[in-house]
Amino acid sequence: MNKAMRNIVLSALFVLCLSSAPSYGMNYIAEPVLVTQPAYSGMSFYVYRPYNMPAGWFVTYDGYPVTRSSAGNWVYGVQGGAGVYLASGYVVGSVVPMSVPQLVTVVQPQMTETQPVMMEPQMMVAPQATVLPSVPGWLANDNFTVVSKWGRMIDRMAVLHRPRLPLAWKGDKPEVIYGWTGKSWYQMRCREGESPAETLKRHVYELTRMANQNNFKWNDSDTSVLASQSPVWGYLWMGRIAPINL
Repeated sequence: MNKAMRNIVLSALFVLCLSSAPSYGMNYIAEPVLVTQPAYSGMSFYVYRPYNMPAGWFVTYDGYPVTRSSAGNWVYGVQGGAGVYLASGYVVGSVVPMSVPQLVTVVQPQMTETQPVMMEPQMMVAPQATVLPSVPGWLANDNFTVVSKWGRMIDRMAVLHRPRLPLAWKGDKPEVIYGWTGKSWYQMRCREGESPAETLKRHVYELTRMANQNNFKWNDSDTSVLASQSPVWGYLWMGRIAPINL
């Protein structure tokens, strides 16, 4: 074998060895960026973008996929298939994501320092009877659930901080805000040039009076159920709000 042929064979063997060597994926992550949440005045949080995320999708520091909706609000994403994410109805800031089963992390959350994991011995626990969650009365009330058919009039739901009751409206500059008073949806029309916060402030007394008259009480478990139900109806969930952050 002449020298030229020997060099060709050695080069081919070298390339073959490289191709058969194990490869390790590298996750190039851009620098974190501070973004603001238009849905809540003054709220901001950091996101970053792993190289393998689809265009327009980012990841929060605790590992949840987020994107901006057509209205400009940041919303959490849910998996729609291999490498595909779909915008959910959960606005960032409206829920604790780890408490919502539909929201799952896509990367390991970043840790500021290494923390030891303590393994505790497993104990045998006697099986317990399954306790089914109770369905709140308002979810079986046709006067309440009619809101699920108001897609042309509303696109988001929330719970007012005080008095605590459900709200529904459409867009950042709604014409009407609806408040549930225990028996019916009360319409609050926004005056010309009036912000949603000003409309709510103007109707707080009336909302409180009607809720008390109807002996209406709304608790945290009701909020959790509505937070899950609102996206099912196709509405954004805005969480608990006060006129100051509208």
